[in-house]
Amino acid sequence: MQESGFQHIHRAAFAVALALGARAACRRGFALNRLSPRPRENFIAEHPWYHSSTRVFAGGIFIDHAVNPLVLQPTNAPARAVVSGMLTGHVALAASFLDRVGVSLSLPISLMQIGETATFGTGSYGPASGPAIGDVRVGLRVRLFGHADRDPFSLHIGANLWIPSGSRTDNTGDENVRVEPRLTLAGRGGPIRWSFGTAFALRGNLDEQNLAIGNELRFTAAVGLALADNRLTIGPEAYIFSALRDRPGGSSAFFANEQWGGEAILGIHYLVANAVLLGAGGGVGIGQGGGVPAGRAIFSVAYAPVRAEAPTDRDRDGVPDASDVCPDEHQGVNPDPARPGCPAGDRDQDGVVDPEDQCVDVPQGEHPDPARRGCPEGDRDGDGVFDGQDQCVDVPQGPNADPARPGCPRGDRDGDGVFDDEDQCPDEAMGPRPSPTRRGCAALDQDHDGILDPPDGPDRCPTEPETFNNVDDEDGCPDGAALAVSSSTGITIVEQVNFRTDSDVIVGARSFAVLDAVASLLRATPNVTQLDVQGHTDRRGSAEHNMDLSNRRAAAVRRYLIAHGIEEGRLVSSGFGFSCPARAGRSRADRAANRRVQFVIVTPEQPAGRCTNTPQ
Repeated sequence: MQESGFQHIHRAAFAVALALGARAACRRGFALNRLSPRPRENFIAEHPWYHSSTRVFAGGIFIDHAVNPLVLQPTNAPARAVVSGMLTGHVALAASFLDRVGVSLSLPISLMQIGETATFGTGSYGPASGPAIGDVRVGLRVRLFGHADRDPFSLHIGANLWIPSGSRTDNTGDENVRVEPRLTLAGRGGPIRWSFGTAFALRGNLDEQNLAIGNELRFTAAVGLALADNRLTIGPEAYIFSALRDRPGGSSAFFANEQWGGEAILGIHYLVANAVLLGAGGGVGIGQGGGVPAGRAIFSVAYAPVRAEAPTDRDRDGVPDASDVCPDEHQGVNPDPARPGCPAGDRDQDGVVDPEDQCVDVPQGEHPDPARRGCPEGDRDGDGVFDGQDQCVDVPQGPNADPARPGCPRGDRDGDGVFDDEDQCPDEAMGPRPSPTRRGCAALDQDHDGILDPPDGPDRCPTEPETFNNVDDEDGCPDGAALAVSSSTGITIVEQVNFRTDSDVIVGARSFAVLDAVASLLRATPNVTQLDVQGHTDRRGSAEHNMDLSNRRAAAVRRYLIAHGIEEGRLVSSGFGFSCPARAGRSRADRAANRRVQFVIVTPEQPAGRCTNTPQ
């Protein structure tokens, strides 16, 4: 309910009056925050962990906000929430040693307190004016038996020690040493984690109005449900305590009104990437003991890397379940070497036990293989010839079986399509120009002029290459200067092909003689399967015009060669304009050299339409 303006002024005046009265009173208080969180899957009740079952080290930060953690009621006066809100941060570390010992350290820091300062007699109480450090807590825990996160039951003893680093005036400490021996039972069954603890807190005596602070008996309990492969834990937690001192006025202490209290919260934790533990929780206070809030919210983030679990062995045969093919069946005295953790068997039920069976999943059948125990007689290549007789066990004999080698196809070592028993050159492929007189052999051409040697062809000069100049170009003999010469990359012409000015019309008897020599050379070299006829111009004129002119001239040469007996599929044409000059200069001789036709053999490395020149 919102206050009226008059109520607000009245409250402010009352607070000022209390503050003025507090100057003459002794400021008093005690350690209000009852939480000592540690990096784990619980906030209140301890669920012990050790490095063989969970983790080795963890560290985290916790933030909790308590509502009305300190309410005092003087005699014959209404109760006052002298601390109505307290925001506390905790820095916590924990580690495990020897798989039996756990240690922890935490430091609470009061970040902010709100409330009303009040004076009762000679004592003044109220919120801290700013951030304040609390009592440092050091914890030690020893595992007596079992693992809390692995076994149904485990037992642990330990103790907490609070070092007086806080201040009573800031509600962060008792200004004396506190010790708390503890006994914890914890365990796990399936996805359920549980814990129960009891502790006896040795605490100095402090009388604060209606509260008698002193030694306490404390109980904790938690139940959590572990889900999502142990990454998510959710469940309720609680603690309850009772002061063991009599109340002011002499009334009974044990679970007397205002001398006991506790908290119950619902917490949730999620482990990210097996390393970062996030937590959140909230709940309510129970009873009216000192430091018990009306409600609390808590959040945490911790680096708590999970240790890889020790390998399990359900059948206790010495083979870890991760490697055990039969994790629920002992491997026995005769283990199966092919299936770790399994006893020797006979999977194919052919009478041969698996350790001796070379074909454990295939029965040996009526025709066992004498060389492979437990296996049927094989036919790997599926050609109908059993492997014991098959001289080519991985190669089917096919439709042309070799009569001299059972199970083998007829051979063709040089891969030219002529079987070896018919091939007169079994180690030399016949190539694109087979010999018409020697089966499976390449035609002879000693001088490599493309005209075959006798008896395969008409070369009258088999050791001297023909010169292609349109003079007896078919007899295979040199007879003057060549007009066209073949190389591994193309055909070089001795004289240029000339065209009418700015036209694709071929002119000049010598131009036709050169092209006839090129045609003769192509007919003599059928191994040249594709030739790129390339046209080039000089730099005069526009690039677009020169490109068109060079394309038309190259196409004209291609048409001439086709008309003179060269197969159309062996020829392509490309125009370059002036994009691929032979000379970089601008003289008349340079321009004449750049106006040219070239013949380039097309290969995967030299595709059609690619420039092959480096300007000189």
